[in-house]
Amino acid sequence: MILSNNKALNISVAGNRKATKWASSQMYWSEFIERIQNPVRSLETLAEYLKYSKTQQDDLKDVGGFVGGLLKDNRRYEKNVLSRDLIALDLDNIPAEGTNDVLLKIKGLGCAYAVYSTRKHEPVRPRLRVIIPTDRPLTLDEYEPVARKIAEMINISWCDPTTFQASRLMYWPSCSRDSQYICVHEDKPFLDADGILKLYNDWKNIDEWPRLEAEEKNHKKLADKQQDPTEKGGVVGAFCKVYDIHSAISTFLSDVYTATDDENRYTFARGSTFGGGVVYGNGLFLYSNHATDPAGHKLCNAFDLVRIHKFGELDYEAKDNTPTNKLPSYTAMAEFVIQDETVLTILNKQRYEIATSDFSKELVDPGDWFKLLSTSPQTGTPAKTIDNIVIILEHDPLLAGKIAYDEFANRGLVLGSLPWNNKNGKREWTDTDDAGFRHYLEKTYLITGKEKIFDAIMIVASKHSINDIKIYLNGLKWDGVKRLDTILTDYLGAEDNAYVRAVIRKSLCAAVARVYSPGIKYDYMPIFTGPQGIGKSTFLSKLGKSWYSDSLNTFDGKEAAEVIQGKWINELGELNGLSKAETNAVKQFLSKTDDVYREAYGRRTVSYPRRCVFFGTTNDNEFLKDRTGNRRFWPVTVGVIPPIKSVFKDLDAEIDQIWAEATAQWQVGEQLFLTGQELEQSKIEQESHRETSIKEGIIREFIEKEVPEEWNRYTKEQRLAYWSFEHKTYDGNLVKRDRICVAEIWVECFKKDMSNIKRYDSIEINSILASFADLERFKYPMKFGDYGNQKGYRIRTTL
Repeated sequence: MILSNNKALNISVAGNRKATKWASSQMYWSEFIERIQNPVRSLETLAEYLKYSKTQQDDLKDVGGFVGGLLKDNRRYEKNVLSRDLIALDLDNIPAEGTNDVLLKIKGLGCAYAVYSTRKHEPVRPRLRVIIPTDRPLTLDEYEPVARKIAEMINISWCDPTTFQASRLMYWPSCSRDSQYICVHEDKPFLDADGILKLYNDWKNIDEWPRLEAEEKNHKKLADKQQDPTEKGGVVGAFCKVYDIHSAISTFLSDVYTATDDENRYTFARGSTFGGGVVYGNGLFLYSNHATDPAGHKLCNAFDLVRIHKFGELDYEAKDNTPTNKLPSYTAMAEFVIQDETVLTILNKQRYEIATSDFSKELVDPGDWFKLLSTSPQTGTPAKTIDNIVIILEHDPLLAGKIAYDEFANRGLVLGSLPWNNKNGKREWTDTDDAGFRHYLEKTYLITGKEKIFDAIMIVASKHSINDIKIYLNGLKWDGVKRLDTILTDYLGAEDNAYVRAVIRKSLCAAVARVYSPGIKYDYMPIFTGPQGIGKSTFLSKLGKSWYSDSLNTFDGKEAAEVIQGKWINELGELNGLSKAETNAVKQFLSKTDDVYREAYGRRTVSYPRRCVFFGTTNDNEFLKDRTGNRRFWPVTVGVIPPIKSVFKDLDAEIDQIWAEATAQWQVGEQLFLTGQELEQSKIEQESHRETSIKEGIIREFIEKEVPEEWNRYTKEQRLAYWSFEHKTYDGNLVKRDRICVAEIWVECFKKDMSNIKRYDSIEINSILASFADLERFKYPMKFGDYGNQKGYRIRTTL
């Protein structure tokens, strides 16, 4: 094609609308006209095409396209438009049968042009594309005012509102198989760009640009349709709550936009035009009409406006149609935003309210304590540190003041309802609470880390240690009426004597002492023996209140130590059922002033000073198995006389005063052990309640029998003969024994052969001999006639 007015034009082309690279090329105006002469026709009819979905229609009309100018880096962004050689206008709102009117209007411009119909064109609903070459390349700022002025000359109301964008792609012509296709052109001089610009008083003043009536309304309508950004969640909502368009510009973009005389208008400072930034929605949105503005032709809230200007370059390589919150600029903006303390506080409050809605039916105001938390510079979420967890435990309204440490029981305490357990009141912190707290931290604060969470709980709980028994005792005031010494007599019918009074006074004072001085030495256990049903256990249970226990049934290792934690009065019931070995275990257990063990999941062994005392109860009169070593037990026989008060009816009213008196007695120096007559009486009581064997009497009688002076020289046969018949007729001098051994008892007393003695027999006889107060065991084996050297006993003539 030969044209009088022809020159090479710079255009950018791509094979389809999804292309990320648009190739720069030069094409003569004549070549361009030839290119649009023949449309690509598809097989469907126009009627069928119009029934297709938008995606199907887009795919059919996408036969490649062009932008009438050069693009920086071959990327089709508005800000990348380097120059425009072609004006391109889509006329989508032409009146029915108005094609000729349009062509006449364009012809009247007096410059070169080409017009071709677009995909949905039909005579009754014309759709045309107007292409006008300019006599010089237009800058990005110049393109829109020139295009709008040309549109005004034709009839701007026929134009698509978005057709003035410099980066807008135009498809090469295509149509359905039965569609009318129009393509006309005129060989005239190219459009005088400067002449068009001179038609304005100041083409840089956007207010002078011709506009469609609907444009301003559309922007406002679009703003009205948008969700209020201050109501959004996450960083966008938090930022927009703090900054509207005006404050965002003054704080972050003062070098990007400058104010105008109209408070709702701004000028893009880096462009040529002015006044193109229009504020909508009382400062919620800005629409920039500046072509060179990176935020141009977009309705932006404050977050997006700052994001685009500060970090928009990061999206340069992002794929088209990438969701905004997936763009690199969004990530960078989010990191930037959370450095603002006010925004971060709002953000954390939002997260808190959303997360806690799963745990609490009522909306909880978290307050302003979030600023105390250290946060991740990338996400703004609380850092996973022990310090943060401690802060959360002490300030979160659903947690604050709810976690403590029971100093008496050496256990964690819950002091009220928690997000994962709405049970009110005081209770023990359990493994379920560990799990519940970890879940709450993860969901509400995105914090994980079992070890750190455990450490923080320990720190906070220890800060808030409580000792309920100490609080209880401190709150008592003794009225001065003596009750303590006689409560065993008054309630359980024990004999009223100095020993009984001392036992109950010292044992309850010891209980008080171990509250105020854990681990204080006290290794005694009163034992109440008497008829069943008189209230021995009830008496102890009422005295011990909620700190009473009768669950101790083992005395070995960690299990026993764990059972007594948190208990003050421990009852050992039915002591008559204990074996001698178990009795020895009890004595050893009583002698401890602390318990050293490692708790389940504990990291190290810990010493827990004793904070409790022990009492025994039994219905049996003989319950002490050991023939010696019963000093730790203080037996008291109850049910001897009728009690004057009822354990079941009267004791509750006096318990506080009993403990008040015990506390007062301890404070004035009550000793925790027996002395003098009370100590001697304890020995008598121990002996009277010791389990005895019939062999004891036999052996005692045998030892006390006098023997001939030469007894130690007698052979075994002579001794047996003497005991068989000679002792009845012996008329020599008789003397008291000065020694005795097991072998003598076995052979001479029990008439047994030494070959039949078992270890148990030897132990039993030795035990009986050792229990006699007038026998003293030799340090070394002594000669015992035919029995040889034996570990015997010396018999003292006086006690």
